[in-house]
Amino acid sequence: MIIKRNMAIDSLTRVCEESLALIKQLIDADNETYGQGYEDGMAAQAKVQQTLRPWVGLTDEEIDGLWEMAQMFKPHKHFYLLVEAKLMEKNR
Repeated sequence: MIIKRNMAIDSLTRVCEESLALIKQLIDADNETYGQGYEDGMAAQAKVQQTLRPWVGLTDEEIDGLWEMAQMFKPHKHFYLLVEAKLMEKNR
């Protein structure tokens, strides 16, 4: 009876150890996949950052010119619309 019990324990231990080894392999594979995905994502983000142009603002002279143009209309509303249009033009 003790021999059968010891054989059962040995068999169960072997199955557990094999299962544990398989689980570790799966975890390692998942970590590699995650790591590769992270690296790919960071590389893609860096590539996008390289293609982005820096923001271009208005010079004092451009602001003064726009303000003079806006004086022909309702100053505040048209001034902001002119500034927005000029910034959109410069940052295309």
